[in-house]
Amino acid sequence: MRHGRVLVLAAVVLTGVTGCANRPNNLETYYNNAGNASTPTSGQVEAPNRNAAVQSTAQSAPNTVATQVAAEVTAAVLTSSDLAGQGVHAASTRPANGACLAAVPAGDPQGASWLYGSGSSLVQEVTGYLDRSATDVLNQVHCGGVQLSMPDTPGADVARGWCQAETCTVLLATGHVLSSLQVVASAQSRAEDAVKSVAPIASGKLPGA
Repeated sequence: MRHGRVLVLAAVVLTGVTGCANRPNNLETYYNNAGNASTPTSGQVEAPNRNAAVQSTAQSAPNTVATQVAAEVTAAVLTSSDLAGQGVHAASTRPANGACLAAVPAGDPQGASWLYGSGSSLVQEVTGYLDRSATDVLNQVHCGGVQLSMPDTPGADVARGWCQAETCTVLLATGHVLSSLQVVASAQSRAEDAVKSVAPIASGKLPGA
C-alpha cells in the first residue's frame, strides 16, 4: 500500500509541473504583463532617467543665456528720460543707416530714432550676440573717415567713433551687447558734438554699468 501511495503522489507532482510549462517563468516578464501589474517592491525601484535630466539641463542653459542677453539689450535702449537734456524728440520715421552703422554685423537690434530741434537726427541700435562678445564684433567693424577722440564712457569695455562728412557714429561694447549711435547733422562738427554728448549716457546703460 505504501508503494502505491508514493506513485500517486509522484503523479500529482508531475501533473502540477506540467500545468505550469506553458506559463512564463520569468518574474520580470510576469510583472510586465498588463494582467499582472504590481507595485514594485523596495528592491525593484526604477533608477531615475539621468540622460533625460542632463538633456533638459543642456537645453535650458542656452535659453537662460538668450533670455539674459535679450534683457540686457532692452535695458540698454535709450528712453526719452535718458535724453531729456539733449533737446530731442521721438522721430516718426527712421533715418537711413550711414556706411559705418551699416557695417555693424547683422543681428536683431532694438533701438529708437530721435530728432533735434535743429533737424539733426539721432539713431540708436542695440544688438546682442550669443556666439561671441560685443568687443569681437566691434573689432570687425572698419569705418572710413576721421576717427574720433572719445569722451569718458563708463560701462563700456571698448568705445570707438568715426565721422564721415556730416555723419558721426559711435560703437560701445560690453559683454554680449553692442550699442551703436549715429548722428547726422548739417555739419560734421555739430554731429561730432552731439554723438559725444550722448555716448556717456548710452554707455551708462550697458550691462554692469
